[in-house]
Amino acid sequence: MSEGIKTILVEDNNVRLDRYIRRIFPNLKQSAIEKSLRKGLIKVDNCTAKSSDRVSSGQTIMIRYLDYIENTNSDCKYNEKLVNLLRENILYEDEYILAINKPAGVIVQGGIKVKISISDLLDQIREREIFKIVHRLDRDTSGVIIFARNASVAKYLMEEFKGRRIKKTYLALTFGIPSKDNGTIDYPLVKKYISGQEKVVVDEDSPQNATTHFLIIARLKHNVAYLKLQPITGRTHQLRAHLAHINCPILGDGKYGGKKAFIDGVANQIHLHSYSLSLKLPNNKEVTITAPVPKHIEKSIEALSFD
Repeated sequence: MSEGIKTILVEDNNVRLDRYIRRIFPNLKQSAIEKSLRKGLIKVDNCTAKSSDRVSSGQTIMIRYLDYIENTNSDCKYNEKLVNLLRENILYEDEYILAINKPAGVIVQGGIKVKISISDLLDQIREREIFKIVHRLDRDTSGVIIFARNASVAKYLMEEFKGRRIKKTYLALTFGIPSKDNGTIDYPLVKKYISGQEKVVVDEDSPQNATTHFLIIARLKHNVAYLKLQPITGRTHQLRAHLAHINCPILGDGKYGGKKAFIDGVANQIHLHSYSLSLKLPNNKEVTITAPVPKHIEKSIEALSFD
């Protein structure tokens, strides 16, 4: 891929960056511009920028890998398929939020090596709207995820998440059954590089506290537990790391559970599902949004249940 740098001298005043780019390249979609800005492929005066930033006469917009951006923009067949999938999985919407049952394998927000993610399509789910990301789920975790309809709602929801006022409930299948019917896993977590890959591990000396409540829903065959989980904090990979630390890794999670996370006859997918979110909207209305259990988890429960 040729890097190819396109330099544009701004000849207007107080114009949104994304609108000015579309003025020069009218066929570029908003999602392609947003993705390129996040990746640092588009800069203003050699600095990273946001689509909502204002540009004025004399400033320089530098675009790298224009061919790549245009190809990303034109690769609409897969984009359309994913947009339709997201629309089919809408769980709830009102004047403040949109909630989707995210399928396992779909990425919320991508990076350099990610071809397409939900964040690239937030301007296509509903006509004339661009939704805002307020939290994330791992690629292989399914279930409830919410998006804000505007910036003020996004700010409100991020504060609600930060203040731990949004109640999150997950379901998981684990290899290994906790010693108690219910309890709390309370170990600090840190990111470390282990054998060339980044992992989240317990570190008793870390100030990054992490708390997870659990309840055993059922004990299944082959030493498998069906658990309800409620993370109080929201650390990266918190549930996966906590469960692995108590020797109950999530089924299908080879990164944290190794070989014992896989059982013959059970799908080699991560068995972790964001089942519900309970929150208070900006108008003080309380809502609980739930997502049906995905088929691969249902099939595994059926296969592992005692006769």
